[in-house]
Amino acid sequence: MAGVGAVFALLQVIISTAPARAAIYDFNFQFNAQETGAPVSGDFLIDDSITTSMMSPDAGTIYLNASSKYTINVGKEVFQGGANSVGVAQNLTNPINGKGDSIFFDNLQNFNPANPKFLATFVYPPNTFSSNALSDLAKIPPQTAFALINTPTGLTLSSRNTVTKITAVSEPTSTFGIFTLCAVVAGSVLKRKQSSAGILATNK
Repeated sequence: MAGVGAVFALLQVIISTAPARAAIYDFNFQFNAQETGAPVSGDFLIDDSITTSMMSPDAGTIYLNASSKYTINVGKEVFQGGANSVGVAQNLTNPINGKGDSIFFDNLQNFNPANPKFLATFVYPPNTFSSNALSDLAKIPPQTAFALINTPTGLTLSSRNTVTKITAVSEPTSTFGIFTLCAVVAGSVLKRKQSSAGILATNK
């Protein structure tokens, strides 16, 4: 069993010295559209490891291609896609409620600073964000925001009572892979020791 113990000792060293991994967050939202009354819900995945960014005209930060996947449900219609950039802006002056902190999602292919029309915009009360960093979005508790959704079909839907929630998406594959590898190695070591013990018993 000494070999097995050594394997798991190695596992502990690997886990304890492994660098912190970037996180994937799920930005989830739901509301009833004030234009049609239709239930609207969906989510955007956000990768906080994205550092490629640029300043937006409102002094916010735009993280290029930081959202790899989205789903928007409008009644029975479902819109899905990806490759959206994520914009984060603190104390943004907007026509909705004066000053507020905003998150927006868009691929920026047809971006017009004079008249931006994002795929999805969420506006919170001022000082909701601690910074413009993607990693700080996870600190926002579940709360109500103003939402404006522009669907790929041109439909515009909004609500001042949008419930949003940001949660970390678990990534167990890497850790699970390490445990699996160690289990296989441990099994191999144990089988080899049993085989060696059998040979020695036969020779006696």
